[in-house]
Amino acid sequence: MYFYINLESKANLISSFIMSKIMYDYTKSVLERVSFDPLLFCKELEKAIKTLLPYEMEQLREWLLNFTIGKPELKQCLLIVNS
Repeated sequence: MYFYINLESKANLISSFIMSKIMYDYTKSVLERVSFDPLLFCKELEKAIKTLLPYEMEQLREWLLNFTIGKPELKQCLLIVNS
């Protein structure tokens, strides 16, 4: 019985990790697609903050720093993540 419960909890953990990764990748994809419009980019970033887990937000923060290097018009949106 314990072995079955342990396997089930591991399966749930793996499943939640996969879903988390999917949401993180989806968020990056959306942000890349709307990066032509700083207002829309900021709005999508605000949505992401509400849905991503804390460790995902840390990853997103790092990604944003690299993504916005050549996009000064998006730098203002970094304030949303850092607040």
